[in-house]
Amino acid sequence: MSSRVGKWALISAPVALSVSACVGWGGYPHAKNVHESQLIGTWHARKCDTTLTLNPDGSASATGIPTEMQLNGKVTQRVTGDGTWEINESDDGQQLDVAIEDEHTPFDLYRDKGRLLVALTVGDPDDMNSCILTRHSKTAATARTAVQ
Repeated sequence: MSSRVGKWALISAPVALSVSACVGWGGYPHAKNVHESQLIGTWHARKCDTTLTLNPDGSASATGIPTEMQLNGKVTQRVTGDGTWEINESDDGQQLDVAIEDEHTPFDLYRDKGRLLVALTVGDPDDMNSCILTRHSKTAATARTAVQ
């Protein structure tokens, strides 16, 4: 019986590892084929008290992007200001790169049941300090265009 358990462990471990490599933080799959138009708008993470607005012209504004966190998740440093954004390719798919002042912040892009998520890992990934931003609204300019 114990040899069966050992064989099962040897067989299932690589399968479990290969499945986990296909998903990102929180078990969400990495987003692929994300277009800039899908990111335009205001994104918010209540847990981290972070707001990120991405405009169609490539400009961005941010309030409270965490750059340092304690192990308990308490934010100790933040970036706030105006800057730029763009989508770049990464090993896992695509990444949103935001530059505010001198701080360049890479956000991972995930999908949850078709919904796009913007995620930020702060510090060492092993500490699991992350912020998940969800779309709060489209920008005012985009909303006005849709109404006209």
